[in-house]
Amino acid sequence: MSLIKMPMPEQGVNADLLSQLRDVVGDGGVLAGDDVAGRSCDPFRQVTIEGGVILRPADTAQLSRVMALCSEFCQRVVVHGGRTGVCGGAYAGPRDLVVSLERMSQIREISTVSQLAVVEAGVTVQALQEAAADQDLFYPIDLGSKGTATIGGTIATNAGGNRVLRWGMTRQNLLGVEVVLADGTVVSNMNRLVKNNMGYDLKQLFTGCEGTLGIVTAAVLRLVPKPVSQNVAFVAVESHEKLLVLLNRARRLPTLSAFEVMWPDYYNLVVNSGTGRDPIPSGSAAYVLIETMGYSQKYDDQIFEEFLIDAHEDGVVVDVVIATSGKQIEDLWRVRESAEIIVQELSPFVSFDISLEVADIESFLHLNLKELESRYPQTRTASFGHIGDNNIHLAVHVGPHTLREERAIEACVFSTLRQFNGAITAEHGIGQFKKEFLPQHKSAQEMTVMHTIRKALDPQGLLNPDVLL
Repeated sequence: MSLIKMPMPEQGVNADLLSQLRDVVGDGGVLAGDDVAGRSCDPFRQVTIEGGVILRPADTAQLSRVMALCSEFCQRVVVHGGRTGVCGGAYAGPRDLVVSLERMSQIREISTVSQLAVVEAGVTVQALQEAAADQDLFYPIDLGSKGTATIGGTIATNAGGNRVLRWGMTRQNLLGVEVVLADGTVVSNMNRLVKNNMGYDLKQLFTGCEGTLGIVTAAVLRLVPKPVSQNVAFVAVESHEKLLVLLNRARRLPTLSAFEVMWPDYYNLVVNSGTGRDPIPSGSAAYVLIETMGYSQKYDDQIFEEFLIDAHEDGVVVDVVIATSGKQIEDLWRVRESAEIIVQELSPFVSFDISLEVADIESFLHLNLKELESRYPQTRTASFGHIGDNNIHLAVHVGPHTLREERAIEACVFSTLRQFNGAITAEHGIGQFKKEFLPQHKSAQEMTVMHTIRKALDPQGLLNPDVLL
């Protein structure tokens, strides 16, 4: 996709303000021209930063001064982390100043006694995982984009990932945060205690707010002991009923960390991609990657093997492949994490990240496909997800004109979802793309409270102004 012609910096940001901002962050803290044109607001397509300026504060003090100046000049700000979000949360228009936290990337502390990490917002998830692993600790939030996704971004969106079933979403792994408000005020809530009941839990206010209430600059995160065992199996089931039986049996495993389901539309796409990712023959109703992570290799292996043997002997699963090496574990996970194959084989497509009760998932998928096909006979889908925590992902292709029909496709899917009281986003967020649908899935009273909170913390509407509400 060709780049949109970028306006000169002074067209998007007041020249006097830009001069003062440069004094705050230094020449190295301001990007313009080709340094901006080469970046995208979207991980899957080239979307230009139209304002033409990226500001990169080096620390919280600089960011505080930046926001105080932006407040004085009524300057709109769009915050960038790793720019891995798929809901348009990082999209920046011609009037927007982009503030990137990429220079705020220090891991300040890994405590083995308290089992916590103190990190700046620009640290990537993978960098934290690796630093924790060096101390025999583990940060359980795990995303396909972990090499790029930042801690600040995952807090802003309350990211989940593959192991929510065991360790919860970002919210459950967060102890404290430091935040800069729209007027430059620094709110330090860097709590290090698991039990702290002193008034409002402010960190939760900023978790999942998508940068609309404040900019997270640092965080205290819970860590857990690094697991010493990892068992992974790839299985096939012949019906939705058997899938639910398998899930309930898997939930009894004390070390269950992932239960990833792939329906035939997704699995067949991957198997036929020519990448060799075909551990089990096609033809089943669903395919499941099951993972356990524990602290006793001998007993964890035994329990996992007994679980699979029982499931097979009882007819719950019809085919089983067990990983016997780290390479095989990686290969099986690559079947589940095949986003690039969806992009290759199904583009253009509209992606969904939805949540609904486990018992309703099969009915929803059936009705949703029926509704889409009634409007678009060429409909193709790819369905997969973490059903143990209610979350499924869906890619929809209706032909070469798919992107022109994006809003109509979303309206169709969300209308079906509403019949099952589902959520239009489970972990990706609302961003700019889904905000028009939010009032249909939230009560008027909820929307009023959300607007009230946002107005109280950002009365001028400067922070990520086109996001969420």
